[in-house]
Amino acid sequence: MKILIAPNTMKGSLSAFDFADIVEKALLRYSDDFEITKIPMADGGDLTGEVLERNLRAQRVEVNVRGPLGKVVKSKYAFAGKTAIIEMADASGMKLLSPAELNPLLTSSYGTGELIGHAIDSGCSGILLAIGGSATVDGGLGMMHALGFVMLDKDGNKLEGRGEDLNRLVKIEISDILQEVNIRIICDVDNPLLGEQGAAAVFGPQKGATPEMVNELETGLENLAKILRRESGKDLGNIAGVGAAGGLSLPLLAFGRAEIVPGADFICQQLDLEKWIRWADVVITGEGKIDSQTLNNKAPFAVAKLARLHNKPVLAIGGSVAAEASSAFDAVFSLARPGVSTKQAIQYPRKYLFQTASEVARSLKRYNK
Repeated sequence: MKILIAPNTMKGSLSAFDFADIVEKALLRYSDDFEITKIPMADGGDLTGEVLERNLRAQRVEVNVRGPLGKVVKSKYAFAGKTAIIEMADASGMKLLSPAELNPLLTSSYGTGELIGHAIDSGCSGILLAIGGSATVDGGLGMMHALGFVMLDKDGNKLEGRGEDLNRLVKIEISDILQEVNIRIICDVDNPLLGEQGAAAVFGPQKGATPEMVNELETGLENLAKILRRESGKDLGNIAGVGAAGGLSLPLLAFGRAEIVPGADFICQQLDLEKWIRWADVVITGEGKIDSQTLNNKAPFAVAKLARLHNKPVLAIGGSVAAEASSAFDAVFSLARPGVSTKQAIQYPRKYLFQTASEVARSLKRYNK
């Protein structure tokens, strides 16, 4: 039996690479009749850059940049030919801050701009930019600052580009650096910029925003959108996904050759996943929580769509599984179950994933008789 293992990351517990390795180990321990191919997946969220880097055999470049609060951090991106693979979280991510440091009024995407600038200076002609996991709601002001744009307040003072600067912004002096490169912004959500489903309201609290901060960021992003519309002639606020990463896409769309691409489907194309699905007899996918959000075209759902297209059974393993999402797969398996709490599954994901994958192996062995 040919088995394709194509999981997403279990956020906060296991990377997609570890997920795939543990499932493979469990399957092969149960039977050596299984022929296995592993294609760790992503959808614009955690580890998207590393998934692309490994699968495209890109060359890593290490760079010191300013982190979300301005402290120098070790970061990286990668080159695959003339294409740079950049993960925003490696320079401007929540993972670089402690919970007590999260404050979207004070954080900046400057480091992401430094990575983009370094890649352009190194000769790239295209950028794959994964924007999940950011600590910022600055509308990309920090990134713009790093790329040579000048942001001014009403008194002509230069702004550094933090979330708190959004309401102070009056004028932008434009750099032409973004005209040198094509940018595909890999995004795993479809939120607009403003409103109840927008950048400030939905993602601000996750990044440390109080209700008062959310209101300030909302009006600031509205101000930025008006200025960008005036400067670029483009009305960008209602584009699906532009609310992700605190509005980082806004200036890229306004002043560059950029587009937002749906993360999971784009990753499937980049990794040539359909070829491996055609090869497989069975497909195994999964992520930390399989629920209604999974159905919003997260990686496991995208994998399942391709598997169904080729009439291949697709099994999903989740840290926890909600009933509403189970219909997307031929079978679902949950680490959390009677006798195993969600807390235990999160605390010991390797142990319970191995046990669950062993159950999958037994089911597959029976199916293959």
